[in-house]
Amino acid sequence: MKTNLIQLFMVFAFGLISMNVQAQSKGDEDALKAFWKKVWQAYESGNDEKMFDFYTENASEITPDGNITNGKKAMIESWKEFMKMVDEKPKFTYENPTIRFISPDIAISTWDSSADIKIKGHQIGGKTKGMAVLHKIKGSWFIEFDSMTPVMQMHPN
Repeated sequence: MKTNLIQLFMVFAFGLISMNVQAQSKGDEDALKAFWKKVWQAYESGNDEKMFDFYTENASEITPDGNITNGKKAMIESWKEFMKMVDEKPKFTYENPTIRFISPDIAISTWDSSADIKIKGHQIGGKTKGMAVLHKIKGSWFIEFDSMTPVMQMHPN
């Protein structure tokens, strides 16, 4: 009888913990989606300085052309060089963000985006799939890593 009561208590406790973790995850997911909205508002606004406020100092990225850039300072310099090449400020959109928690402080986000980028009159932007590793530091989320993969049409043989 005592064993049955202990087992019942353990099942009940596990159920409460599971419900709490699910509720916490939902709250964290909503917070991360709100975070992403702020990130993309910064990108869409063209405020270059504000864009990089969301990255850690040691952040890294892989750009659609395959370059790997390590560190926020290097990313800012790379962006400045890129902006010298474009005809006008790029226009970005994003949608369908998804969040997957690796731990309470680490998450992976994916999203669909498009970019209107022109260099010497040629459109180089387009549809991409984005991925980022997010890190919660002292209660705030930051981007540790991001990458953009161009969406390419696959032609049947």
